Amino acid sequence: MARGLAKEQAQQKSREKAAKAAGGKSQLKTRAAAFKITCPTCRTPLSDYKNFKEHFEAKHPKLPLPTEESLKPAA
Repeated sequence: MARGLAKEQAQQKSREKAAKAAGGKSQLKTRAAAFKITCPTCRTPLSDYKNFKEHFEAKHPKLPLPTEESLKPAA
């Protein structure tokens, strides 16, 4: 019977650990806030216009470079 009690305690501890991990470890919101620009051609998220310009010149050299104003989302 002792193993039954230990099993229950282990399961409860596991559930508590999973609940803690689910609440505070996700960085999806932080990551989404960091990437402010999306490449209109390939939909790659980029952090700022400087990185966008480097990406665009390397990956899409035949296309004209969009201006910074045209990339900002409509407010």
